[in-house]
Amino acid sequence: MRVQVVHSGNAWILRRLAQYLIEGLPYVEGAPWRPSALRTFDIVYYVNFQLLRRPRAPLRRRLLWRRPRAERVGAFFPHREDDEFDEAAKRIDFCVAPSARYADYLRTRCNPNSHLIHHGIELERFTPKLRLGFIGRRYKSGRKGDELLRAVAELPYVELLCTEGKLSEAEIAGFYQQIDYVLITSSIEGGPLCFQEGLLSGKEIISTDVGMVSEFRGAPGVHIYRDRQELFTLLERKLEERLRLRANVERYSVEHWVNEHDRLFRSMLGA
Repeated sequence: MRVQVVHSGNAWILRRLAQYLIEGLPYVEGAPWRPSALRTFDIVYYVNFQLLRRPRAPLRRRLLWRRPRAERVGAFFPHREDDEFDEAAKRIDFCVAPSARYADYLRTRCNPNSHLIHHGIELERFTPKLRLGFIGRRYKSGRKGDELLRAVAELPYVELLCTEGKLSEAEIAGFYQQIDYVLITSSIEGGPLCFQEGLLSGKEIISTDVGMVSEFRGAPGVHIYRDRQELFTLLERKLEERLRLRANVERYSVEHWVNEHDRLFRSMLGA
């Protein structure tokens, strides 16, 4: 089986999707902008359908198209903006869309041989992390919990941002918008002020039982821990919340994108 994937040279998302197929399937070759006019392939697959138009042709001629030398011709249809979407789908052998909305549209209105394959995502590039913010400066007495802060900073799923007392009053409000949680590790505090500032900024608080914090025990968004183990357990629970969000789309990996196309290409040729 020989498949040529036609892709653009500058649309980075579509080019990346095409590259996954070129690198992931041994029988796939890539072709920028247009298919080879000299070689014959079993399938020519355009990523995306707009490459079916004649490049740089006047508007009245842009839909003119010469079928490439292939037994089957297909294209990827990300979304519909105008009738070009429909016209392109009607004149090829099969269509692929990344959402059920457009796969159903294509199947019912344009081409019954239309298939749903969600975008392939590099899972390792997009991983959940907890952005914790420590507000304040450190003291020689160690009352700010320096040792605990160092331990938290070493957790692979945590990104710890610290003001170190270097932000101006004008900058501090913006700092809260950069974090997910306010982390308080102090053993002694009068307030702390960041407890109030964090809640006013709509940020959840993860804190030792210091100062005024115990007065808000049980309040939404206020999490109090007693020791390092309780803190780590709490952070792991917060990470699990993020992982549950990730699980909704985690199956749509690059491997899924490649494998589903492999299955489709083979089915097109009865392999």
